[in-house]
Amino acid sequence: MTQITRRSILGAMATAAAPIKLASASVATASTLDERITAAKEELIACLSERYGASPTVIDYDRFISVFVPLPPESVEYSGPGFYKVEGKRPDGRTWCTTLWLERVDYKSVPGFYYRAESRWRGRLESTVRLKPNKIRIIRRQDDYPNA
Repeated sequence: MTQITRRSILGAMATAAAPIKLASASVATASTLDERITAAKEELIACLSERYGASPTVIDYDRFISVFVPLPPESVEYSGPGFYKVEGKRPDGRTWCTTLWLERVDYKSVPGFYYRAESRWRGRLESTVRLKPNKIRIIRRQDDYPNA
């Protein structure tokens, strides 16, 4: 039986690390300094956009570069039945945001709760769905929702 040591784990982690992109390596060796800086800025902006899902604001001066990534709005707590602006993700990764009537319902057989969400249009009920609290984010309560 092979014994697993800390050194073997660290070696496996080092070999599994992502390799450097060949395109950026070739740009780094065969271009001018300004082209390398421009490529590095574009790569940084692309990485931040991919991580945070928002396009960063770039302020580029002669001696420094500032990159600002906008923060998502703070989530608010559920405070009783009412209309809430809710955000969630579809299984394919796209986000959705809509206003729903939320009502908290406790499970009968297991601990926990879910939200019964109703979409309404001009006072009529369109559809009812169950939403898990860890799958959505409540953006704000909308007491003045016009389609109630």
